[in-house]
Amino acid sequence: MRRPTGLIIGTLLTLGLVAGACGGSSDDESAESSPATTVATADAPTGADGKISAERCAKNNDAGTITFLTSFDYAAAASIIDVVTAADQGHYSALCLDVKLQPGFSSSNVALVSTGTAQMTSLGSFSEVAVANSQGAALVAVGVEGHASIEELLVEKAANITDLKQLEGKSMGIKGAIPYSLRALLAAKGVDEKKITQIEVDFNPVVLFQTDIVALPVYKSNEPGQLDAQGYAGKYTAFDPRDNNIPASFAVFTTSKSFAQKHPTAVADFLRATLKGFQYAADKPDAAVATTLKRSDPKLYFNPAGEAFRWKTELALVRSSTPKGSAVGAIDAAALQAEVDSLVKLGVLAKGSVDVAASINSSFMGEITKNGELIWIG
Repeated sequence: MRRPTGLIIGTLLTLGLVAGACGGSSDDESAESSPATTVATADAPTGADGKISAERCAKNNDAGTITFLTSFDYAAAASIIDVVTAADQGHYSALCLDVKLQPGFSSSNVALVSTGTAQMTSLGSFSEVAVANSQGAALVAVGVEGHASIEELLVEKAANITDLKQLEGKSMGIKGAIPYSLRALLAAKGVDEKKITQIEVDFNPVVLFQTDIVALPVYKSNEPGQLDAQGYAGKYTAFDPRDNNIPASFAVFTTSKSFAQKHPTAVADFLRATLKGFQYAADKPDAAVATTLKRSDPKLYFNPAGEAFRWKTELALVRSSTPKGSAVGAIDAAALQAEVDSLVKLGVLAKGSVDVAASINSSFMGEITKNGELIWIG
């Protein structure tokens, strides 16, 4: 599993928000198009001693404790592993930030950040931000690491399904709901969702072969690796929204509009430290994965091999999906608008119910990067 999935329902007043989970790439995806992540020093918020300036330090201290909610415990996933690594390496404290990491899930993070109980989080997709804001939240996406779907649909080969339209009249296993990117894929293929029997299943992907379901939404960085390790390699077909140009995103750093307005330097420097953590995790994946495993809940069955697969897959997808010439975390406003437009076509959102421009703030990434490079202190 990567993150729990589900549709956002209810209202912020009841904290009954169940967010659609946050695509991936195969292990052999080339990093040739990887965005630059070299650390530069130009325009950094540096004092005379080569450290953060006293003025900026004071502003960051004014933000108080910044509680960051992870989107799925301490998985070695994009927007989690980099935060854990940044904390472990002391990057937040170097920028005078008091960051408290707290394990969370997308299903509750939206409400907690909206109400100020937590200040920062990563969500499974920009779709979660859009749906929440359409229901009265005031969230803003400040950084996006993944510019493609983290989900794909696995279909048992024995079912002899070569066209997704053939899923009508058959059963699909779900964990809460079909993720937005896969719903968009099904719609693009002319599939009527109402003609698919959706059955709630647990997080063990072998249910695809041990029950009557023939299809299973999964995270590319998790379930395929689990199935292959258990001897099911070659026994399923993967349908990837990315292969069909379905607009999607994952690992979306999000805060409330009020926190971003009150503490802009803290938001910018949180992202700055986090992306420095990303570079460390990219350069030293084994060490970074080990850092997440020290924090993860043993009841969630994380293991070194599975987490190494997760990070390798997500790192490749982040690199290959980041717009050329942009830094990791850059916001692609046009792509996010297309993602919301897709939700409108699906009927998830009413036309005009979400102002995409007001739901993103690219100024923070613009401040901490230059020419596709992260600006650090010192």
